[in-house]
Amino acid sequence: MIQQHEAGMMHQTDAGAILQHDARALRVALERDGFVHARGWLDPERDLRPLREELGALIVRAARACGADYVLSDDPAQFDRGYLELVAAHPQVQPLVYDMAKNLVAFQRLIVSERLAGLFRALRGAELCGTAPGANGVRIDRPGVQHHLAPWHQELQFQFRSLDAITFWIPLVPVCADMGPVVLARGSHRDGALPLVDTSGSGAEDLAVGNYAGLRIADEDSIPERYDVCAPESEPGDVFAFDFLTLHASAPNLGTRARWTVQIRYFNFDDPFGREIRWAGGLKHGATLADANALIARARTAALAR
Repeated sequence: MIQQHEAGMMHQTDAGAILQHDARALRVALERDGFVHARGWLDPERDLRPLREELGALIVRAARACGADYVLSDDPAQFDRGYLELVAAHPQVQPLVYDMAKNLVAFQRLIVSERLAGLFRALRGAELCGTAPGANGVRIDRPGVQHHLAPWHQELQFQFRSLDAITFWIPLVPVCADMGPVVLARGSHRDGALPLVDTSGSGAEDLAVGNYAGLRIADEDSIPERYDVCAPESEPGDVFAFDFLTLHASAPNLGTRARWTVQIRYFNFDDPFGREIRWAGGLKHGATLADANALIARARTAALAR
């Protein structure tokens, strides 16, 4: 059963508490649960407004490129007002906005924000951290559209780079229960790296065109029975930080607004496994399924030995 917002079931930390806690306490929390929910860690006005403004401006231009008009709200927090109606009438706008969002300057600035870099260093005790091209993006999950939802997976399987790595999951709009918060399996990171199974029988061909839907984790239906699964609600300014080995999935959006979220990934250059593989990328960076599973096997050995 998915737990929604139970204080005793979910590790949540507000920005003030993070500043007061020492790095060791934060690392212990992340090691225990596989994720930390840092409430209000980013300032919506300072950290998120530039991106929301640029996303609104991008929607206007994408609509124009597709022969449509889009009237932008004066409120940056409502940058997507009318977006669902626009995409319903002009479906080609959606992939254009999705592909171009990661090229926005405001998005690039958020990637290297000291608020995120500092949080990573506090959580991991890292001296030199990095990110990678293709590792970061903006998701737009519309109500009723489920074919792009991510099944249960680990970030390591697709990103690699390092075993000592974190994904920052950041909502750009309020994500309540019916909008499908990110679903996290508490403590699953302690079970190590898991191999991917080609359920379609055409994994190599699918990877060639960027289709990962057929790559799944074995026995994924039993994950909610094996772990405490939670789907915390969140507000703009919140940050979820979760380990590259934490099992997580997308929930369907049953609300009335698109779920706009950002995913930014950091890794530690000093991780021994990362150094051993020379910080190589994963499936998102050209690795074959056979190569990825070979690296996953090595990562599993390294993770369980930590």
